Amino acid sequence: MVTHRYMSHFTLREWRKARVPVGIWLLVTVICTIAGPFGTIDALGWAERFGYWGIIAAVSVVGSILLMRTDNLPSPLRVGLWALFTLVLSVMIWGLNILLFDAWLAFGQLGYLLFTVGTSVVSVHAAFWLIEIARPMPEVVAPPKPDTVSQFMQRLPLAQRGPLIRLEAQDHYLNVVTSKGSAMILMRLGDAAQELSGVKGLLVHRSHWVALDAVTAHRREKGRDVLILSDGSEVPVSRTYRAAAKEAGLF
Repeated sequence: MVTHRYMSHFTLREWRKARVPVGIWLLVTVICTIAGPFGTIDALGWAERFGYWGIIAAVSVVGSILLMRTDNLPSPLRVGLWALFTLVLSVMIWGLNILLFDAWLAFGQLGYLLFTVGTSVVSVHAAFWLIEIARPMPEVVAPPKPDTVSQFMQRLPLAQRGPLIRLEAQDHYLNVVTSKGSAMILMRLGDAAQELSGVKGLLVHRSHWVALDAVTAHRREKGRDVLILSDGSEVPVSRTYRAAAKEAGLF
């Protein structure tokens, strides 16, 4: 059952890829069957004309598909391959016409075919190219950026996971204070600040990081800056980080 389902999907996918070349083949065949170039309208019936032009259109379409896969080759080589394909297709039609029509024995007819077939090959290639550029480009969806806060919060007990207020370094540990409480984790303050670089927060002291939205007030005390946070705690601002804190609008 699984194999049957896979084969069904495979067949559908391959059919979708083949719709364009099959459609072009059918269109060229029907037009040429109705128009009857090369004297085929007088010499052949409807069924014979359809078979005649079906073979020629099929070779032309398949050859064009194969040649379009050589876009990575140098331009002179690609032009040479297209010219060779035009020549081979023209000789094939010329030989086929010699078998069907006596008037095609002259070599002058080959020159006429080269021009006609060359124009047809370019037209088929142009049709593929126009369909390709008209096809809507798939929308490129950028992968979602990792939520740095959520990743950081994974280190905390579930009960303490909430909006960050501040971080405080205590030896090799970090006291993480959120709106739901606090928890100690084994982590350096510098590493935590780097991990939270995309979060609206700031190092204000070698031992303190604060969330900007959690700062409710500022005061000067004995020549030092102190921040008051939403949990009621007070965090000193060292001289090293004072300019950055002032630029962030904390005072």
